[in-house]
Amino acid sequence: MKRTLLCALPIVVMLSACGGGTTAEEESSDPTPEEAAASSTPTAAEEEGAAEARAVAEDFLAAVRDGDGEVGCAIIEEAAHASVTLTTMSSGTLETECVPAFPTYAEGFTGADVAEIESVEMGTDTSGETPIATVNLAYPEGTEGELAEDLLLWLMDDGQWRIRTVPFAGLTS
Repeated sequence: MKRTLLCALPIVVMLSACGGGTTAEEESSDPTPEEAAASSTPTAAEEEGAAEARAVAEDFLAAVRDGDGEVGCAIIEEAAHASVTLTTMSSGTLETECVPAFPTYAEGFTGADVAEIESVEMGTDTSGETPIATVNLAYPEGTEGELAEDLLLWLMDDGQWRIRTVPFAGLTS
């Protein structure tokens, strides 16, 4: 038994010395210019998703401008409808449904009348499975008040882009 272990020891030492190392090039975490270009070039699916998310965000902004609860609430995931209804608390009557509460939400959305979509950035949730689009908003210089910076849209199981987190940064009190 001792003899087998002693004979195997030089083989283990030799194998670990020959093959386990990495080169300085492999250790570098900086991507090559080709790798960086490939990772920053959107795929056809990402471009399609960005275009779809942009269209949904444009529809949402139009709904906010018009106070259109039917369209606005259809874009907001149902679980987030309660966030819209809470905006009616200050009016003295708490709406329990999104559609009748949406005009109150829309009235308080500072800058909605001039907001434009600046860009759409594609990503995924923390599991890497669900596509998320961050739609960055831009406002003309001189627009006053606290403004919503972006809209976050998730691609839902039914294939539709929806807002899961209702933006409140642009709401006046």
